[in-house]
Amino acid sequence: MAHKANSEYKPAIYARLSKEDSRNDVSLSIENQISILEKYCEDNDFAKPQVFYDDDRTGTNFNREGFQKLYAEAKAGNIDVIIVKHTDRFGRNASQAGTYCDAIQDMQIRFISVLQYIDTIDPDSPAVEMLPLLFWVDEMQSRTTSKKVRASNHKMALDGKHRAPYAPYGFQKDPDNKHKIVIDPYSSAVVKRIYEMRLQKYSYGAIINTLNAEGILSPSAYCQEVNGKSTNVKSRGGKWSKDGLNHMFQNVAYRGDTANGMKKVISFKNQKQVRQPMEDWIIKENTHDAIISREDWQKCFDMIETLGRVRRTKESEMLTFTGLLECPDCFSAMLHNHSYHTLKSGEKKRYDYYNCGSYSSQGKSACSSHNISDKELHEIVCEHIRKVAGHVSQDENAMRELFYQIKSSKQQTQINTDKATLEKVNKQLAKLDKLIEAAFEKSVEDDSLSDTFKGLAKKYGTEKKELTEKAAQLNALVQKQSKVENDVETFISLMKKYVNVADMDRETAVELIDHITISEKTDTQREIVIYYNHVGNVG
Repeated sequence: MAHKANSEYKPAIYARLSKEDSRNDVSLSIENQISILEKYCEDNDFAKPQVFYDDDRTGTNFNREGFQKLYAEAKAGNIDVIIVKHTDRFGRNASQAGTYCDAIQDMQIRFISVLQYIDTIDPDSPAVEMLPLLFWVDEMQSRTTSKKVRASNHKMALDGKHRAPYAPYGFQKDPDNKHKIVIDPYSSAVVKRIYEMRLQKYSYGAIINTLNAEGILSPSAYCQEVNGKSTNVKSRGGKWSKDGLNHMFQNVAYRGDTANGMKKVISFKNQKQVRQPMEDWIIKENTHDAIISREDWQKCFDMIETLGRVRRTKESEMLTFTGLLECPDCFSAMLHNHSYHTLKSGEKKRYDYYNCGSYSSQGKSACSSHNISDKELHEIVCEHIRKVAGHVSQDENAMRELFYQIKSSKQQTQINTDKATLEKVNKQLAKLDKLIEAAFEKSVEDDSLSDTFKGLAKKYGTEKKELTEKAAQLNALVQKQSKVENDVETFISLMKKYVNVADMDRETAVELIDHITISEKTDTQREIVIYYNHVGNVG
């Protein structure tokens, strides 16, 4: 049967490149493939071909924009020969490649693989009969490449190398090393501010409203402006969002660490990425300069599940205690409310107060009101601070001892004892090192002492191992107790500042108070418990 001349065909060429291909073979570039295929058309008397391609797209599935456009043109009858450089450019999924190739041939469309000398114009040729096997080989090569890439990525992750194509917001890529990041002056200042607001118990909404009102670009929009490309964090028209903040408060880069393995693909065929739980991340510590201290990062991370509600009034005021009050009965946040009263003079006066959040939203079936006015709370808290600060001023040592008792189960005397014991252990370890060294030197000078040295080395070694373990335990305990000391000393310093406090503002409240519980008011009394930062409830 005679075939029509090549010049009578309506040709199309198709090229594809994935990330793995670009790493392993520069010759596979889209430009190179198109050049080879156009030259083939010219040399073989084909008309000028339509060009279709997919850049940075895996061949393990056929949901590719360029390929689907090619296939649509083929079904429309606008193409009757498809030319590729190699079958692996067509695809690396044996079953799908075979299905599409059969469909193309059913449409009487000729298929040519240039480098493999495959041309379906002769369907009975050995090369065409080998197509299913070649598609299978292409898939196996993709599987092998995928394993190698995963192994390489895992090694880079263990080494703490930054692998993302962009730096996290707050950083920029190191111009001398694409796997390192350095602090970006502008965006890092925004990150610091966001963390400071969160530490002041600002809610996500309050932070978002502040940033958007000031026209500060979201991370995605900022990346687009600076680098001409966007991050994978969703942005809503350059505006900040809850998802963006949530991502930020989980990003270990801000504390100086590099995390890899946060997402994994389902398989080498299905490249859909699935986010992994944080415990499965590969985290390398201290890989770059931190923007946020580890302590502050952890505080903000711990707040993710317990969002403080810090709302502004209609007059855009930030009330002193919002986000710091808790109902001791149902453990919900106490929410701010207000009402207006008209004085005899005709002037309207606002009355600010707080109610149990469960009661406010669900009524008596959930909890009781726990109502307390903002003014009354100011007076109670200021009075308590003056009282505690007065005691500190009168007898600092006694209050220090009290705070230690509150903060830690150990007394200061025990802390000192542990420190003294650790010092003795370290001295004994140093002494053992000298004894082992002296015994070794004698054994070198006199061969007859070698057995003696072995015996001493074993004895000293066992003792050293025991002392090293004890030193590690004591050191960990002392470090923990030193944190207690630092917290107590910090609290004492704060109290000295507020001996004569007359009123509270938001900054002072956040500096001093972790939270306050407010019980329901009875005919006789109500219990208000203040839990201070650094020491907790001091009574």
